[in-house]
Formats: sequence, structure tokens, C-alpha cells
Amino acid sequence: MKRTLRWAGPILASGALLLLPWGCYAARPTRALDLAIVDKTVPFANRLEHRSLYWLLRHRKVVQPDGRAYDSARDYLGAFPGPTPGDPPARTTELTPPRAVEADLVYLVDTYGVYEEDLASGAEMKAALERSPKIYGGLATAEVDAVERAIAAGVPVVAEFNAFASPTGALERERMERMLGVRWTHWVGRYFGGLDDPAEVPRWLVRVWEREHGLRWEFRGAGYVVTRDDTECEVLRTESELERIGLTIERERPVDPLIRAAHDGVGYGYWFDVVEAAPGAATLASYAWHATPVGRARLEARGLPARFPAIVRAPAARAWYFAGDFADNPMPEGERPFAGWLALRKTTESLRLAPSVDGFYWRFYAPLVDALLDEAER
Repeated sequence: MKRTLRWAGPILASGALLLLPWGCYAARPTRALDLAIVDKTVPFANRLEHRSLYWLLRHRKVVQPDGRAYDSARDYLGAFPGPTPGDPPARTTELTPPRAVEADLVYLVDTYGVYEEDLASGAEMKAALERSPKIYGGLATAEVDAVERAIAAGVPVVAEFNAFASPTGALERERMERMLGVRWTHWVGRYFGGLDDPAEVPRWLVRVWEREHGLRWEFRGAGYVVTRDDTECEVLRTESELERIGLTIERERPVDPLIRAAHDGVGYGYWFDVVEAAPGAATLASYAWHATPVGRARLEARGLPARFPAIVRAPAARAWYFAGDFADNPMPEGERPFAGWLALRKTTESLRLAPSVDGFYWRFYAPLVDALLDEAER
């Protein structure tokens, strides 16, 4: 009996310790915010472009003004896929000036759109690797008007790649650039874990490189590809033209409160665009190439800077541009109802030795979204 009692205390203490993260999470109050989130790039019901954003909203217990939880399948503006994978959008909705002005935060996740080849994989729900006719996409003039009205009303506005590049028209793009304090150079890039993988590298990208260089695409291993207007294309291979982690995101000093909890030196491994900050705009974070001498010469020959903006705050406005596909992450739908989960993932992802969308998500994007939600509350 005494032996049993001797072990009861440690067992109960251990149980309480294990339950503490769950208890702290359960006790966390909800936060009511009116978020106008736009995603036009939704060919399938997996909604990859904005799914991870909604995971964070649920984890942080952000709810709609009426108390309902945000639903990634319903509570956004843009393309809504049909009932069967491969169907064209069943309906579309647009951002309007009244909706933008009444929101606590306007977030343009992606406006690239849905294309015919996107739907060809059907139940496999795989993104197309070839260009095809547009079904729906691009930022409309009325939506640019809505963004302008929101900024004028002091509503925080966030736009990320691709919010104003192709297929958005030139006039709409120029207006967005002026409002967000950036100029797009027309260069875009992306990391590929397998440059020889036909299931990963878009075929149109290969054609651009082969047409410019007059050679066959025979690259192997990991690396970045940067391209401009389907006329220029450069390949920067890991541990050849670039170091093992060839592109990182770095906070500028003094560190802005929006990214105070984010980390420097985080490898970035998805789509990005090369922009310049306009006079009066503030660059909060930058991408930095980690190139070998050969890689530096390649970048210089293309007129590509060794460091370029990743997050820009517009002049005299609560508006930010994220020069990357920040929210795109294949986040599982399952909940993690534990306090401290974000800190744990941030720590484990710091051990990765290659660029990772997961590493960027937990170490940079999640703290960034936390700060954006605080900004929206203010």
C-alpha cells in the first residue's frame, strides 16, 4: 500500500504535466475578426493556396464576428471548385469596395486563377506543369478599386505573389504597385528539389531555357530557376552556383514589429518574384542569395541583385506586399489543440539542411501571421 502511494504522486504529476498544454489551449479565448481573404487559384477542393492560413486561424482561435469558426472551404472570395475533381469552378465571388472597407484585414492570397490544364488530373488533384487557356483569374479593375478604398479607410491590406502578375492587366498591376510601394521587375523564381524531375519542373520553364541557350535541359539535383517574361531563364544549382541553402530570408534592421518573432536565415523554397521598393516604402525583410563566385557572375550578368525585397510596407499606409507564395503550404487539415505547438515546430524545423516550405512556414510565416492578426485587432 505504501509503495502504491509512493508512486501515485509522480504519476499524477506526470499526467497533469502532459495535460497542461491541452488545458492552456482549451482555456485560450477566441478572437473575433472580420477577414476578407481572396484566393482565385482554387482548381480543386484541397485549396492548397490558402489552407495553411486557415489552419493558423483555427489554431489561434480566430473566429468571424458572429462567432463561427473560419471555414477554408467557404469563407473566402475567389474560385469555388465544382463537386467533382476536374470540374470547372462552380461559382466565383469578387472583392467589392463595401466588403473591403468593412473588413478588419484584406488579404490577397493569390489571384493567378484556374486554367484548363489545371483540371486535367481530376481525382489526382495535381497542379498543371503546362500553360493552357484561362478559365478564371487575374485581378479585376473593381477589385483594385476595393483595395484602394480599403487602404484609404485605414484597413490593413496584405498582398502576396501572385496578386498582380500575369494574368492581371497592365493598368491594374501598375495601380497595385503604386498602392503597395513596389515595382515588379518581371523576374520570378522557384526552388526545385529535383531539376531532373518531370513531375516537378514545369515544361514551359524547360522550353524557355532550351530556346534561350540552344541546349538540352540535362540538369540534375536541386537548384533554383529564375525566369523573365518567357525570354530569359537561368538555372542556379545547389552546391555549384549556390551554397547548400542558396536563398534565405533575412529581417532588415531595425527589426519591424511585424516580423519580430520571425527568424533570420530561413531557407526559402517556393515561388517568389523579384521586386524593387518604391521611394518612401520600407523593406522589412529581404531575400539573400548565397552564391559561389560562378553563381554571383550569373546573377550579375542577368542584372539580378544579391539581395532584394521579400516584405515591403507601402509608404504611409497599413499595406504590405509579400514577394513570395508565402501561404501556399500542403498543411494537413488535422487540429493540434496544444499550447506551445507553434514553438515546438519552429524548433524542430530549424534542424533542416535544405530549403523547405515547412521550415519557412513554421519559422517565418506563422509568427508573421500572428503579428498581422494583432495589427488587424488594433
